[in-house]
Amino acid sequence: MALHSAQTTNATKASEKRQVFTFFIEDMMFGLNVDYVLMLGQDVDAIQKVPVEERGLKGVIKYQGIVVPVLDFAHRVGVTSGIDSKLAVIDELRHYEQQHIDWMNALEAVITGGGEFKYPTELKNCKFSQWRKQFHARDETLMDLLALFDVNQQALYETAERLLTLRDSGNTDEAIELLHRERGATIQRMKTLFSRVIEHLQAAMRQVLLFVTDDGKTPRFALLIDEINDVVTYDASEFQASNAGALAQLSQIGKVLDGIYTRDNSPDCLYFNIDKLIDEPITVA
Repeated sequence: MALHSAQTTNATKASEKRQVFTFFIEDMMFGLNVDYVLMLGQDVDAIQKVPVEERGLKGVIKYQGIVVPVLDFAHRVGVTSGIDSKLAVIDELRHYEQQHIDWMNALEAVITGGGEFKYPTELKNCKFSQWRKQFHARDETLMDLLALFDVNQQALYETAERLLTLRDSGNTDEAIELLHRERGATIQRMKTLFSRVIEHLQAAMRQVLLFVTDDGKTPRFALLIDEINDVVTYDASEFQASNAGALAQLSQIGKVLDGIYTRDNSPDCLYFNIDKLIDEPITVA
């Protein structure tokens, strides 16, 4: 009889379901009980700064006359936000764009003045190409734009090989003429592509306000998040508590988690506790 009772309890627990509101911070998916979600907003510009130093506190915003603290969720839990990541990628792109300008200037110098060209002329030796191969993002448009560089860079390297062959065979004047004809068009194509990628990243640097509530009526605080995902229904059997296994080793981010929901062919959902998120009272002037 006791065995039957235990089996019934386990079966009930396994069938328990929870609706989780999920969102992304860069490539990490987080979630909270959907009952705590009051509303979503996009008026990030309405956030007012306050003279208070607190981790992740961006300021306050008014909701139906109520002053609501606004937390940058990523900075509050100690992870990189989507805006931080995109700014880092833009810096990388500008660095590599300058490298291509330097590459072309060095090519012109050896064609017109002689000497050895010490820059790469194959994609496999190009640091920018290597960086692109290891770079991954959920943004399919961004990945498609980065893939366009392969064809353009290959054309650039083939031009360099032709120029160096002409110079080495004694046809320096012909090489210089081809260089001047190709330089403007080639560099412009690369500059245009770099600009398109950077503009795409800049346009994607926006956040959403998630108003969190305890009672379903009054906002407790608002979170700045990167991207809304969906409301997902999870079974209790898909949950692993944060004090077990690898999750117990997490530092700052682990402090705000109740656990993680895992499901095949779906990103893991880091399920956080709104009380743990506020590890100390938020006070605003």
